[in-house]
Amino acid sequence: MNKEWVDTAISTLLRVGVISSVTVIAIGLVMTFVHHPEYVTSAQSLHELTEARAQYPNHVLGVIDGVRELRGQAIVMAGLLLLIATPIARVALSIVAFIIERDRLYTAITAAVLVILLVGFAIGLQGA
Repeated sequence: MNKEWVDTAISTLLRVGVISSVTVIAIGLVMTFVHHPEYVTSAQSLHELTEARAQYPNHVLGVIDGVRELRGQAIVMAGLLLLIATPIARVALSIVAFIIERDRLYTAITAAVLVILLVGFAIGLQGA
């Protein structure tokens, strides 16, 4: 079986994931500045937006609710989540490719990597 399709599929997945996330982040930034034009004209307002204590959606449901309400900061967070999800999707695609290629060893190794990634995120969600 021709293995070039795997390289093409992974390359396309990564490219689409990064371009999509950058696009969503840019839309979120535009929405933020459209809803809060004072961020452009007031250094104090911009500082409040960017300071460490600023409130941003910090869980998936908060991001989803914020996107539904068209809040720019939530849209930016959605773009960041999409960026984080891109390499995870790459690992999942690799599992599919190894299954198709009938490579049990690499399927098992890659599945273990995916489980470790997901457990790490689950643990991170517990701490958030």
